[in-house]
Amino acid sequence: MLALAGYLFLAPPVLVFGPLAGLLLLSRPSTLREWLWVAGAGTWSALWLNQPGGLAAQFARAGAVLLAGMFVALTVWRPSARFSRALTATALAGVALFIWMWHLGLEWGEIQRAVEHNLWTYNREFIARVGEVARSRPGTEGMLDEMSSAVRTIGSIYPALMILGSIGGLRLAWTWHHRIARHPIGPPPARFTAFQFSDQLVWGWVVGLGLCLLPLPGAWAFAGANLLLVWAVLYAVRGLAVFSAGSGRVPGPVLATLTIIAMFLLPFVAAGLTLLGLADTWLDFRRRLVPTSATRG
Repeated sequence: MLALAGYLFLAPPVLVFGPLAGLLLLSRPSTLREWLWVAGAGTWSALWLNQPGGLAAQFARAGAVLLAGMFVALTVWRPSARFSRALTATALAGVALFIWMWHLGLEWGEIQRAVEHNLWTYNREFIARVGEVARSRPGTEGMLDEMSSAVRTIGSIYPALMILGSIGGLRLAWTWHHRIARHPIGPPPARFTAFQFSDQLVWGWVVGLGLCLLPLPGAWAFAGANLLLVWAVLYAVRGLAVFSAGSGRVPGPVLATLTIIAMFLLPFVAAGLTLLGLADTWLDFRRRLVPTSATRG
């Protein structure tokens, strides 16, 4: 419940509700609870998809529809509890979205500018207040520059944010499908402590670094930077799963203290978890924990 609430606060809810509504319909709902969830998720998704908006909104809506369609189709074709299904659906939706852009003659720069324009429009009142403060108080002129830099940063990593939001939304949709549906499709997702993906994805680091470091046009470096961000988050989550699997031996007070300390050292903790997840590719820490736990039991 906390994971769903946190996701809905940070990311577009349609990335969860769209796939969830499709999965519930395909599982042939027969209870009032199932139909209420279908009606709620479907109505919210339909209202969101019919909202007016510019190019950025159209891009987000097209991506959400393609993502839900790809995930539901893959689930019907080959139900699986593996995390790779969410990755595959997101990748296929990304390819379809690229084809949609190519068909309409759109370039990424246009969408990025539309995203940044939306951010400025959304925060217009706050920006106006910042401007008043900057004019009335010396030494605060840099606040608008910092905000402008933040907006440009979000625009430059928007593809990575969309990919990560899509993957997280699909994972939550699959989990809640199994909680709600009386006859869910396929096996339930594995526990978070067992979270992993194909070791072959480690080549994504090589591709991302190559795109950033080689003397290629700026568009390739842009793609490489977004790819590296996605891979860093995926491997950090894998590292957190490894840590969670081994944290059962740590006393509760010690674990709580470590959590509080980690909040103040988040960049270093995130880097450490990423390295731990990357090392798990070759060392498979959780497999090594099983015999030790059995021996002690």
